[in-house]
Amino acid sequence: MTSQSELEINGNFHTHPFAELLAEIAQSRLDGSLRVSVEDKKCVVYFKDGRVVFAVSNARSSRLFDILLRQGRLSKEDLAKFPNFANDLEFSESLLEKQVVTKEERDQLFTAQIEEMLIDILSWPTGVWTFSSLARIRSGLEFQVGTARLLLDYGRCLTGDMLLVRFRGLGERFARSERNENLLLTEGETFVLSRAVNAALTPSDLIKFATMPQETALRSIYALWLCGLLVRNDWQAAFSAAAISAIKDAKLEIKKHAQLPKVSIPAGETREPGARPQEPEIAITLDEYLERVENAKTHYEILGINQKADFAEMKRAYFALAKMFHPDRYHSEGGETRRRIQSAFTELAQAHETLKNDDSREAYDYKMRGELGDSDNAGDAVSTQFEQAAEQFKNGYSLLLDEETEAALPFLARAVHFDPKNARYHAYYGKALATDAKKRHKAESEMQAALKIEPNNATFRILLAEFYIKFNLPKRAEGELTRLLAIAPNNREAQNMLDGLKR
Repeated sequence: MTSQSELEINGNFHTHPFAELLAEIAQSRLDGSLRVSVEDKKCVVYFKDGRVVFAVSNARSSRLFDILLRQGRLSKEDLAKFPNFANDLEFSESLLEKQVVTKEERDQLFTAQIEEMLIDILSWPTGVWTFSSLARIRSGLEFQVGTARLLLDYGRCLTGDMLLVRFRGLGERFARSERNENLLLTEGETFVLSRAVNAALTPSDLIKFATMPQETALRSIYALWLCGLLVRNDWQAAFSAAAISAIKDAKLEIKKHAQLPKVSIPAGETREPGARPQEPEIAITLDEYLERVENAKTHYEILGINQKADFAEMKRAYFALAKMFHPDRYHSEGGETRRRIQSAFTELAQAHETLKNDDSREAYDYKMRGELGDSDNAGDAVSTQFEQAAEQFKNGYSLLLDEETEAALPFLARAVHFDPKNARYHAYYGKALATDAKKRHKAESEMQAALKIEPNNATFRILLAEFYIKFNLPKRAEGELTRLLAIAPNNREAQNMLDGLKR
């Protein structure tokens, strides 16, 4: 008989993030529950045949009564007529009995509630988890949750630094899965998927032979794997083959779903007794948020905090904004608005990554003081010029990430014109130019200009090496990579590229 310990698997989000757990469970088609927690937040997600079908949480904002209050469909006075409103399942039955909602509306409410829980957990930077096949959802309590869509959007929003650590190397292999999710893919994602039909796909293949930028290749593959369209093999999975076999072979007694505690709430109060007071929400609209991020000069301005804010305040600001404006919440928006939301979320995540620890924050503050000091001392005209450069670059870089190279070129060119001493502007202007063979000499010149300004910048030197590989100049590429490894001997990407050239 299979022991209980074999049917429960534990871990943390640092080693196995929540998004990857959802992907693994879906790929293995497991039944059971995933309990996750961080500090005093707790949530249980239920699976059937690998699909998320239900979830419960102790967060007040995830309860049905709070959702209905926020939507204006019920008032606090109305809640007094439902003594069981603190229990979502009993409350939903009462709503049906009193004909406040139809069954279809009730199901839509539960689906939206579950998706909101998943989005919230995806924003947790840390947490612990336990998967158990002993706790199953009861029959009939299942809802159609768009998990694949949420994971696809999540993968699209990760920064380059976040993506790199999720791969064992550029030679990791992926293959086309048998699943056929009804998802709206970008042109680049469709191309990546087409390359995985007849043979296993690696990021290195896309970078070398399809001349795809490394960040774009990693992001496309990772997002397609998360949503189930690619299968990943030979990596550090949370669920081993032996554990999956034990879970599927065990004869289990179906248990009832977890019930949230019933609580009574005094008249006029909608907070559960004993719960922490709800943190005040940031009062900002979507348009105000996008405008702020797009015009921000510093990471602090993106987060809307003072430079002297402590880490706790910084984290509160980040998680509040991430929860309010995560791209998953706006999947129905049009193309341009959708692109701006994704771009803003990438900027927000980068700001958090930079400011979340002492070392990176100190380095950033030092650099920021220098940049802003130069700008302030140069006078208003120069300050305006730098602002224009930053705005142009932000627009161009966003278009470049979306593989809209032709549209990106004029923005990047103007950024270089307004701020010719900025190495990053030169580097990515050169990268955009390199997509056109007729502009290869100008592209090389721009990338070399970036390295003259920042000769020890690993990213810029790799961009130049990729350029040389693309135009069949392996000796020059080898020279750039050798120079980079002399400065940074532990740079894995450079070493992999150099090994590939020598082979």
